[in-house]
Amino acid sequence: MDTERAEVAPGGPADEAQIDETIQRALRPGAPPPYDELVTLEQTLLLIIADLYAVVAERLLCPREQASLTAIRRQTAVGLGSGLVSAHQQVRALARNCQWLLEQKAGARP
Repeated sequence: MDTERAEVAPGGPADEAQIDETIQRALRPGAPPPYDELVTLEQTLLLIIADLYAVVAERLLCPREQASLTAIRRQTAVGLGSGLVSAHQQVRALARNCQWLLEQKAGARP
C-alpha cells in the first residue's frame, strides 16, 4: 500500500500540489490498488471536486461546459460499488473530473 498520501485536510482547501498528487495517484496505470486505498482516494477526490465545483459553477459557462458540470455532479453520486475494477474506474473518472475542473478554474478552454 502507498504510504505517501497527499490527502486533503477535512474542511480545508487543498493546494495545487496536493491536488495534482492525488490525481496522479488515481490515474496511475497498472493494476488497481487495494479497495481501502480506492475508498481514501474517492473521499479525497470528492472533497477536491466540491471545492473546485463551487468556484467553476460561479462562472458564466457555455452550454457544453454546463453539461460537463451536470455530468460531474451525477458522477459524484455514483459511489464506488463493490467490485475492485468498478471502484478503480470510478476513482479514475473522478480524477479526470478534477482535471477538467482545474482547467476551467484556470480559465483554460479545451
